[in-house]
Amino acid sequence: MNMHDRPQAQPGLDWASRNQQWLAAQFAALRGRLARQLRDTSADAEPPPPECGDDFEPALDALTKLFGLSAFERDVVLLAAGVELDSALRRLVGVAMTQAPEAIASTQPTFNFAMQMLTEPHWDALSPLRPLRRWCLIACEGHEAPPRRPIQIDERVLHYLTGVAAMDARLIGLVRCEPVGSIQPDTPQANTIAHALGTGAAALAALGHARSEIEPQRDLARAALACLGANGLWLHARDLPHDPRELAEIARLLDREAALSDAIIALELDRPIEAADAEAHAIALLAHLMGPAIVLNAPEPTRLSRLRQRRILRLEAADAPAAARQVAALRGLSREQAAALAAALRPALRQFNVPAADLRLVVTEALAETQADPALLGPAVWRLCRAAVRGGLDALAQRIDSRVVFDDLVAPPVVTAQLRAIANELQHRPRVHGDWGFAAHNGRGLGTAALFVGESGTGKTYAAEAIASAAALDLYRIDLAGVVSKYIGETEKNLSRLFEAAETSGAILLFDEADALFGKRSEVRDSHDRFANIEIAYLLQRIETYRGLVILTTNMKSALDRAFLRRIRYVVQFPYPDAAARETLWRMQFPADAPLGEVDFAGLARLQLTGGNIRAIALNAAFLAAAASGGRIEQDAINAAVRAEFSKLERPWPGVGP
Repeated sequence: MNMHDRPQAQPGLDWASRNQQWLAAQFAALRGRLARQLRDTSADAEPPPPECGDDFEPALDALTKLFGLSAFERDVVLLAAGVELDSALRRLVGVAMTQAPEAIASTQPTFNFAMQMLTEPHWDALSPLRPLRRWCLIACEGHEAPPRRPIQIDERVLHYLTGVAAMDARLIGLVRCEPVGSIQPDTPQANTIAHALGTGAAALAALGHARSEIEPQRDLARAALACLGANGLWLHARDLPHDPRELAEIARLLDREAALSDAIIALELDRPIEAADAEAHAIALLAHLMGPAIVLNAPEPTRLSRLRQRRILRLEAADAPAAARQVAALRGLSREQAAALAAALRPALRQFNVPAADLRLVVTEALAETQADPALLGPAVWRLCRAAVRGGLDALAQRIDSRVVFDDLVAPPVVTAQLRAIANELQHRPRVHGDWGFAAHNGRGLGTAALFVGESGTGKTYAAEAIASAAALDLYRIDLAGVVSKYIGETEKNLSRLFEAAETSGAILLFDEADALFGKRSEVRDSHDRFANIEIAYLLQRIETYRGLVILTTNMKSALDRAFLRRIRYVVQFPYPDAAARETLWRMQFPADAPLGEVDFAGLARLQLTGGNIRAIALNAAFLAAAASGGRIEQDAINAAVRAEFSKLERPWPGVGP
């Protein structure tokens, strides 16, 4: 079967009418031939079948080309279809069967009958390797020897001959036929796949995605099919039968359906694989299939190596451009809704890489939430887009619920000004980098890195939360224990996964105690030193190219690698709070609803403590007061909490304060 010699699409009802007339004429001509074979002189002479013009190809001729049928095999198909569709031919076959050597009282012809009555017969037409049985064009079942079994046309083939586009019933529920779309792809990837699939039956396009997202792969596959003008037969590996014989039969039916439907098979896998044997079944199916195919979330190259008959093209699907995703998400909305949502989506899609399927849900939910107040559409779209892209990073880092704002910070004005500058950069990156052209002008990475330097408890994490709140972005703290590995190369792999997930979410990354990762590169003494230095270089490169903000905290700036420090845009020094700052911090720790007694805040401010220490003392004092009397938080409870904090810090009591 030449899977690429596909018939051109026929022009609608006009073709259907001509095909029916042509088929009826073919049945009439066959009746005449059979009548003459039976020497039935009473039979009227039938006119020869009509010739086909250049502008018309009947379904039977298309079927003959698709499956490479001989003239005899073509007539067998015509005979089997005729007894189902033409009552006169069925009666004539019944008469002829009683006069045949088998003398069978049946209107269903046997292969022996076809050999006797049709021209240019050949016995190997009944072979399982020939098209009639190989592609299930006819059924030949029974307990007799194969030549004596009745032949019956397959239902799907009968539909095809009559111009009815009905999928094989055995594939319904397993396969979804998706008509060729109107997409006019202009991506090199789509054209590359289309060229590979269109030039050989053994072609297999193995698609993947950096984050295993399925929608970019589906979009790429659909674009390639649109390039070819081919429909898609979509199925999922988890739905495949487990029995090897059933799987082989499904593959044969799929190949036949692809030819009859002018389609290419697209097989999806899950990543990670839900069932251990799903990938094995998918590979077994691909081994059976004879036509070109696309596999999404493709197995690793080593797993596909058994498909030796295949020419495999591996491609990583790129994310669809934001504009294309936006157009798809707004399809079907009114002009007013589409305009309002387009304005709301524009800044959100510059920040968040929302997949096409999730974007449609964002649009639906945003409209439902803001029906009463359309003015809230912009913030709702931003919030929903932000939530839609969290999944990948939530599994790799700790998300911090940022409730701190700049007014909550107790810091010198110069520090606050630096923090606001960082937040302003995040808010205005699309205008500066995109609208003003700085992205194209700057050949280096566009990432923003900030280093927060200060002792533990001086407010570095609080400051990161304030920036995240101002920019309306998620903040993720990176667990160094889950990133740094003693195994060579594993740290680099862990960070690669982290940054790939972060690229989708547009989140702020917070590396606490950065000197553990970005320490000074060592002199190379062995392979471990060499790989450690390679990992540092890799980290510097990823931070520079990450499109979001990376914040690193340390209390030992001198321990950091100099090459790293040169690439930091912002270095913010968090000083130890002075007495005035400490008094402000003390007063801020007790909520308005807290039952606070007479407290000497000025005396407490004389204690050398950081904001982190003060927060811990205030909370401990509240629990001590609640346990003691359930009444007010008095100075005695705070004094007890202060002494406990100094003991925890292994510091002597200073002898000043309360």
